[in-house]
Amino acid sequence: MKIQASVSRRSSFGFSLVEAMIAIGAGAFMLTALYSGLTFGFATVKLAREDLRATQIMLQRVEALRLSNFAAIQSGTFTDYFDPTGAANGSAGAIYTITIATNAPTSSDMPVQPVYYMNQMRKVTVTATWTNANQLRTRSLQTYASAKGMQSYVYNHK
Repeated sequence: MKIQASVSRRSSFGFSLVEAMIAIGAGAFMLTALYSGLTFGFATVKLAREDLRATQIMLQRVEALRLSNFAAIQSGTFTDYFDPTGAANGSAGAIYTITIATNAPTSSDMPVQPVYYMNQMRKVTVTATWTNANQLRTRSLQTYASAKGMQSYVYNHK
């Protein structure tokens, strides 16, 4: 007794055109998603690095002010770069505009009233602005400086 298995001719030809098109579409969708994810990840890392560098520049300026004489604490605007060593050959990266504003503190700035030494203080606001992906970014830092602050210890210490 012989048993014959019937094999249809259709299964021996391979994939149909519709199956191949669906597979190609799914592959294209996955590659597009992978590319979009990588692009977003790299842009996020770049923004985080630029934000960290802005914070570093602002802290550098504030620390310099803390060691300055009280009379030398003035408002001003400066330019700094993401990579200062690359400024000569054009690969400095983001350009930061640093603005330092010094004002006398107001009574609303002080949590405890009355403050008798407010005329011997300055409220210092340091602001960094730069452009990332055609969007203006801004970070700000505030601190206070006093006429009898750290600079008198550094320069008049015996």
